[in-house]
Amino acid sequence: MRDFLNEPPIKVGREHATSSSASFRPFLLAVIFCLLAGLLVYLDHQGSLMPARSVLQQVVTPITGRLLALRDGVSDVVTAPRMGTDLQARITTLEQANSQLNEALLRLKQAEVENAFLRQQLAIQRDRPWHLLGAEVMVRSPDAGRRVIMLARGTDDGLRPGMAVVGQLADGPAALVGIIESVGPHAAEVLLITDIGSQVSGRIIHAGQAAVGLVQGQWQKGSRLHLDQIERSMPVASGDPVVTAGLTAALGLPFDLATVPAEIPIGTVEQVGVAEQYQHAELRPFVDPDQVRYVWVILSQDA
Repeated sequence: MRDFLNEPPIKVGREHATSSSASFRPFLLAVIFCLLAGLLVYLDHQGSLMPARSVLQQVVTPITGRLLALRDGVSDVVTAPRMGTDLQARITTLEQANSQLNEALLRLKQAEVENAFLRQQLAIQRDRPWHLLGAEVMVRSPDAGRRVIMLARGTDDGLRPGMAVVGQLADGPAALVGIIESVGPHAAEVLLITDIGSQVSGRIIHAGQAAVGLVQGQWQKGSRLHLDQIERSMPVASGDPVVTAGLTAALGLPFDLATVPAEIPIGTVEQVGVAEQYQHAELRPFVDPDQVRYVWVILSQDA
C-alpha cells in the first residue's frame, strides 16, 4: 500500500498539452512562411526589394560563373578521349585525301609532259616524212670512253639496230643524235654521234652544190663532229649545213645502217681545213646529244 502511495502522480493533462503544442508548431511555421512569402511578393511588386536583389545578384553571379566553368571543365575532361579519337580520325582522312591529290597532281604533270612531247612529235612529222616513236632517255653511260644512252623502248616497240635517233632543242631543227646499236625486248642502246666510234655518211650543202663525206664523233673536243673526205673542188664555208647522205650502210659497219634515211640534219660547219687531196671540216651539231632528255626513233619514212 505504501509503495502505491509513493508512486509519482500521473500528469495526464500536462502531457496532453505538450502533445498538442508539438502538433501545432508545423502549422504555425507554415503560416509564418506563407505570410513571409506574401510579404516578399508584396514588397517586390512595390519595388522595395530592388536594392536587396541587386546586392544578392552581385554576390551570386560570380559563384554561378565559377560553377558553370567547373561544369564545362568536367565535361571537357569526360569528352576529351572521344574528341581526341575523332580528331585523329579526321587527320588520317585528310592525310589520305592529300596523298590522293598529290598522286593525281603527279599524273597530271606527267600527262602535260607527254602531251608536250607528242605535240613536238606531230610538228616534226608535219615537216618530215618520218614515222616516229618517242622514247625517254633512261640512262647515260658512266663510261667516259663511250657516249651511249639507254632508251625505254625495245624490239616489242618495233626497234632494231641501225635505226636513226633524233632529238630537238628549243629554236632548232629535229636533228640526228645517234643510231641504235643494240636492242632488247624493252630497252635499246644508242651510240651517240659524238662518240669517237660513230661514223655516219654526211652531205654538205653550199650555194646549191653538195658533196658527200664521213661524219665522225669528237666528244673530247666539246661534243663536236668531224667531217672528212670532202672533195677539194667543193666550195665549203663556215655555217654550211650538213645532213645525212643515206649511204651509211656502204661503210661496212657491223650492223645494217641502211635504215638511216637521208636528209636528217646533223650540224653546221665551224672550221674548214685541207689535207692532201681532201678537205675536212669541224662541225657543231644542231642538237648536243648530252642535253637531250627525250628523243624519237625513226621507224620508217614515206617513200
